[in-house]
Amino acid sequence: KNESHPYRAGDSFYFSSNGHPGLGGMDVFKASYNTTSKDISNVSNMGAPINSNRDDFSYSVAADGRRFISSDRRGGMGLDDIYSIEELNKKLLAKVMDCDGNIFTASFEAMLTEQGQTGNITTQRGSDGSLTAELNPESNFELKISKQGYFSIYDNTLSTIGLKEETLERTYRLAAIPYQMPVYVDIVYYDLDKSFIRTDAEPTLQKLGELMQKYSFLDLKVASHTDARASREYNEALSQRRADAVSEYLKEYNIGSDRIRAEWFGEEKLTNDCGDGVPCPEWEHQLNRRSELVLEAFPDPSKQYELPKELLDKDICDANSIFEELQRELNAVPIVYFDFDKSTIRPVHRKELERTAIMLKRMPHMNLNIEGHTDQRGSEEYNKSLSERRAQVVMEYLKKRGVEAARMNSEWFGKTRPIHDCGDCTEAQHQENRRTELKLK
Repeated sequence: KNESHPYRAGDSFYFSSNGHPGLGGMDVFKASYNTTSKDISNVSNMGAPINSNRDDFSYSVAADGRRFISSDRRGGMGLDDIYSIEELNKKLLAKVMDCDGNIFTASFEAMLTEQGQTGNITTQRGSDGSLTAELNPESNFELKISKQGYFSIYDNTLSTIGLKEETLERTYRLAAIPYQMPVYVDIVYYDLDKSFIRTDAEPTLQKLGELMQKYSFLDLKVASHTDARASREYNEALSQRRADAVSEYLKEYNIGSDRIRAEWFGEEKLTNDCGDGVPCPEWEHQLNRRSELVLEAFPDPSKQYELPKELLDKDICDANSIFEELQRELNAVPIVYFDFDKSTIRPVHRKELERTAIMLKRMPHMNLNIEGHTDQRGSEEYNKSLSERRAQVVMEYLKKRGVEAARMNSEWFGKTRPIHDCGDCTEAQHQENRRTELKLK
């Protein structure tokens, strides 16, 4: 439409127009001017009070810095009057910190807008890395700060309404997205030469399906295996069918195949020495017939994830602690129970320790504390030694599964820390005291 009264000051170009969204009539607009290519870009309305609902035009800056505008707004001496402009703008000073508490010096994108207005407000980076901008008085603003590989920052609470100070100050933290972070590991097992999901595996898959429904930033990595019986070619195809069975089961929870990454290895990655021709008990073969399930947060390193609402109250700079509550809810690590006066691992707990070993191998940032305990029968000296053996047998099992000894710490407390402190416990209460507790750190 109608553009008039062009004025350039350095790399800023000013003009009046009734063809861009404005406050009414002619408004003054500011744009960026490239002194080399002569291109004009980034047109933005200069807002009130420079503009009004009448015609505003002929913006200029005198040599002494005073600014002037012409307007036929109400309150003038006649038709078009000349006005001088007094600076009443507020200043935004935003410090963007990294997770170490230092000013974020790398480049990032900042988009500052005034509510009810079109276009972006120009921002600058100070010599110390801080973000600054001029804000109109008595108005509300929104700020988005984004950088590839980091959670974006949103702030819609910026306001100069009633602000008495000259500067509106904010401090933000820009935290890296913890891509492909494992938050939970489990295992489902299969019958010999079968790929269907057993009844005992359904609770595990149901739990994973419910979590993936609840948290869109969680994907599942499936690694399926067989024991060493039958040919390698047959076992590779069998392990693929087992991986497919997991994906098929999760369709009941509307989990698409794009959120499941499946791999199959046949008999290549046995958990024990039960290779071809090696005689092993059935329970050891069972440990090899498995699908390892790893729930990963933010699985796609090329994707720019927004901070999930479920994590808004978390310390996003402490990636290790973000999902601690979820891991506790899921009983991520088991408690190993022992028979009376014994320190041998029961077969039922071997599956749980297999899961723990896989979890630690998938979570190199986590360590494990192993605490051995006994019931209250017997002397303190004997029970301390027994609890030590119980802690050590768990550590030795995990070492054989590839967990580095340096990542595990063992302690033993004998009968000094019982679950049930009683002189006449039931056998069930004694059993709860005879335990080794595992804690992720």
